[in-house]
Amino acid sequence: MNIPNGMKLRHLEAFLSVAEVGTISAAARERHVSQPALSKTIAELEAQLGTPLFTRTGRQAVLTPAGEAFRRHALSSLQSLEAGVRAITGGGRTDVVKVGVLPTVASGLFPAVALEFSELRPDARIAVITGPNRYLIDRMRSGGLDLVVGRMAPARDMAGLSFEYLYDETVYLVARKDHPGLGLSPVEALRRYPVILPNPGSIIRQQVMQYLIASGLDETVNVRFETVARPVGLPLVERSDMLWFISRGVVERELSEGRLSTLDLGVDYMTGAVGLTRKFDFTRDSPADFLASLLHRRAKEFSAR
Repeated sequence: MNIPNGMKLRHLEAFLSVAEVGTISAAARERHVSQPALSKTIAELEAQLGTPLFTRTGRQAVLTPAGEAFRRHALSSLQSLEAGVRAITGGGRTDVVKVGVLPTVASGLFPAVALEFSELRPDARIAVITGPNRYLIDRMRSGGLDLVVGRMAPARDMAGLSFEYLYDETVYLVARKDHPGLGLSPVEALRRYPVILPNPGSIIRQQVMQYLIASGLDETVNVRFETVARPVGLPLVERSDMLWFISRGVVERELSEGRLSTLDLGVDYMTGAVGLTRKFDFTRDSPADFLASLLHRRAKEFSAR
């Protein structure tokens, strides 16, 4: 074996922890050790391998190309070791499927699939992280996520990743049910009333800006907030005359209950594909792969409805 004599399990666990959370300090807290002790462990591993595994930028620890390559093998090695222990003992640590979910799809299809997964796979649990698309994709590349559910990232961010179509979702312009502008055209309503736009980093922002520019409104809209977060946007809309550009899945319940209404934008380019993003080299027959298969199956039913 061409493995350094001094390399131990703690070196690999410390390295993977820093790679996942991105800072020495956060990894030290997670592992309940001091920051100097964890830094020493990482330094020992780098000395054993003869190459830096991280680039330190302020507090951030970013994987080098060598670190990224080593992370894949280290993670696979630990997973194989854990599987071996479970095979012999019949127990061990519960598998964790780490999923990134964009806020615009977090309240639609995903919760139902997550509940089904929990019932069918009691040996595993799901850890969910929400955030902007670019943040989630970066977490996936560093090994912090197994899957990302949401709109497809820009082509420049998709190298080495696959996007698997699930269903189409439309961006709506919504207002409270008794909004005074519901009888107006969308263009006129947007001229008169304050607006909530998606965040600049969100995938649907580009579609919304395309609509505003095409309607001659990009310079005249009274933008008061920017969010795709349901806990923020929903009470703002229900308690005011603001209009909100948001994916249907975020406000599906309120629309079906009649608490919100939509203004018909009359264009087809506000609809986009929602899907599953993961690495090409994902582990087949793993809990993450099982979750992906559930998402595909339930998405067909979701689309039919």
